[in-house]
Amino acid sequence: MAKGVLATGAVLGAAPDIDILFSIGGDFFDNLIHHRGYTHSLIVLVAVGPLSGHWLWRRFGGGRRWRRQHLCWLAVATLALLSHPLLDWLTPYGTQLLLPLTDQRFAVNAMPIVDPLFSLILFAGLLTGAALETPRRRRVAALAALALSFGYLAYGWQQNLTAERLAEAQFAALRGAQTAGGAGLAVGDDYELRAFPTILQVHYRRIVIRSEDAVRVGYLSTWAPCAIEWGRAPSGDQRVGQVLRSTREGRIFDWFSMGWAYPFQQYRADGLEAVFADLRYGATLDPKESFFSISAPFDAGQGLLAGPVGAWRGPNARNLDLRGLLAAAYAPECRAASGQIAKRWPQIHTKAGHGSALGATARLFSGRQETGGDR
Repeated sequence: MAKGVLATGAVLGAAPDIDILFSIGGDFFDNLIHHRGYTHSLIVLVAVGPLSGHWLWRRFGGGRRWRRQHLCWLAVATLALLSHPLLDWLTPYGTQLLLPLTDQRFAVNAMPIVDPLFSLILFAGLLTGAALETPRRRRVAALAALALSFGYLAYGWQQNLTAERLAEAQFAALRGAQTAGGAGLAVGDDYELRAFPTILQVHYRRIVIRSEDAVRVGYLSTWAPCAIEWGRAPSGDQRVGQVLRSTREGRIFDWFSMGWAYPFQQYRADGLEAVFADLRYGATLDPKESFFSISAPFDAGQGLLAGPVGAWRGPNARNLDLRGLLAAAYAPECRAASGQIAKRWPQIHTKAGHGSALGATARLFSGRQETGGDR
C-alpha cells in the first residue's frame, strides 16, 4: 500500500495542470485565463482533495486498520493537490489561488517556472522511497526530500531578495556617480525596482526598474554579483495603454502581467502597431522585447484598426544557449559571460574581481557618462 500511496501522491501532485486541456481549440488569451485557474484554487482543492482521498480509499483501501488507511488517503490526496498551486505561487507567472472568490493572481518571485534541480530533489525522493522496503526508511527518505525541497525554495526566495538589495545599491551608485559627473540620470526618488527569476536556476535574476522617465532592464547573478548593464526605453505610452485596455484582449493581458505590461508603439513594414510587453520576462536589455506580448495595428488618429493578437517568443530547445546561461549565472570573479542565452542574453560586463557589487559599480562608473543605455 505504501508504494501505491507514493505513486498516487506523485500523480495527484501534477494533476492541477490538467487545466491546459481547457483551452484546447481556444486562442492565446484563453490559455492565459484558464491555466492556473480553477484547478489551482486552494478553495476548490480543499474540497476536491478529501473527496478524491475517500474515493481512493474505497478503491484501494480496506482491511483491519481501515480508519487509519482512510485518514492516510484523505491526507495524501489533499496535500498532494494543494502542493501544486503552492509551488506555482513561488514563480512569477501568477496563480489564481482564491477562485471563485477573486481572480487575482498571486506570485512570489522565488523560483523559475522550470527548475531542474528542484525537480531532481523530488524525483530522487520518490525513487528512493519506492526502492526502500521498510516503512521507517521510506518515511526518512520522504522527510529528507521534503526538508531539502523546502530549504531550496526558501533559498530561492532569499536569492530574489538579495538580487533586489544588490540592484538597489548599484542603481543608487549609478545615479550618484552620473549626477556627480554632470550627466544626470533624471530619476526622481519615486521609482519601482523588482527582481524576477530567469530560467532553469535560481541565481540569475532579471532586474526591472520603472520610473517617470524610463523603464530599465538589467541582469544580476547573486552567485557572483557584477556591475549591472542597464538597457533603457522611454516610460510607457499611456495613450497606447488606454487603447489596448479598452479591448477584452488588452484587459486580459494586463491582468495576466500583474501590472507589468509595458505599452509602446512601433513601426512595422505594414504600418504602426500598439504593443503590450510583459516586463517580467525577456532575454535582452531591451524592455520592449518580452517572451509574452500582444500587438494590434494602430493609427494615432483612429485608434486600433484590429483586435490585439498574442505572441509567445520564449527560448526553446533550438535557440537556448545553456552554456551561456550557466556562464552568466556562475561566472567566477565577475568575468564576462562566455555566451548569451538564446544567442541574445546580455553578457555581464565588469572589470572588478571579488568585492562588493557597490564597490565594483563605483569603480566601473568612474569617469563614464550615460550614452545609449545606463552602465
